Order: sequence, then structure tokens, then C-alpha cells
Amino acid sequence: MRLTHTVLKTAIASCELNMASSPEQNKQVVRQVFEFYNQQDIEKAEKLFSPKHIFHFPGAPPMDWNSHKQFIVGLSKAFPDLHFKVEDILAEGDKVAYRLTVSGTHKGEFQGIPPTNKKVSFTSTGISNIVDGKVAEDWVDADTMGLMQQIGAIPSSAPSSGTTSSGTHS
Repeated sequence: MRLTHTVLKTAIASCELNMASSPEQNKQVVRQVFEFYNQQDIEKAEKLFSPKHIFHFPGAPPMDWNSHKQFIVGLSKAFPDLHFKVEDILAEGDKVAYRLTVSGTHKGEFQGIPPTNKKVSFTSTGISNIVDGKVAEDWVDADTMGLMQQIGAIPSSAPSSGTTSSGTHS
């Protein structure tokens, strides 16, 4: 009887450990964040973030949830049809890495640039740290150079005239 009791206690402890967020559950949290962003439902998205959430983005100081929310809302106002497509997603432990294609139409002011009505598409990658089923921290990079080129804010780098694609002069 004692052995049965010990086996049952071990099995219960193992089940309790498995109730912690698994990599698959963590990937689902990140997928849901982007689904809610695509639906422009920031209130539902907010429920997936830890109250102590920190968002890291190049060129900006670390942001708390309120600043992160303003970042997303501002992007959605500039690109009202903003869409995040998860191309790849991987998880190990409490970290989820993802690669996105972000697309939309520039219909509102973006970083001081008036609307151009141009369709844009750029890539983004990120790593999210999931704690207790919520996003506690994000590190995100995006092809902001490509985005700014697409809306005409900075010139695109084009091959110089007189040179073919093979590098020889015509």
C-alpha cells in the first residue's frame, strides 16, 4: 500500500509540473497575441501580457505595456489594415521565437510621414518570454528600413544605371 501511495504522489507531482506552460502552450499565447492584433482587439491582447511586461524595440527605450500598446495602436492607425502573418514559430522552455510578415496600407500619418496610400510588406522577428501563460518580455526587430523605403520616406537602393544585373556595363 505504501508503494502505491508513493507512486500516486509521484504521478500527481509530475502532472502538476506539466500544468506549467509547455512550449506548445507558449506558442499558442504568441499566436493569439497576433490574432488579436489582426482583429484590432487590443483589450483581448492585453489579457495575454504580464502586468510587468517589457517590450524591447531597436531605437526605443524599453517599454511597459502602456507604451507597447500605444506603439501597436499608432501602427494600426497609420496602417488600418495591418496584418501580422506568423511564418515560423519555435519554442523552447519559456521562450518563443517567431518570424513574421507584416503588411498593410499606409493610410494614416506614420512617424511624421503623411499617408501615401502605398501597400507595404516587411519582415519582423521576435522572441517572447512567457511566464505563467502570459508574455512577460518581448525582444522584437523589424525591417524598418524596408518599410520606410516602401512609403518613400528614404530612397531605395537601386543598381546604378549603365550596369546590368550581372555587374557588367551595357
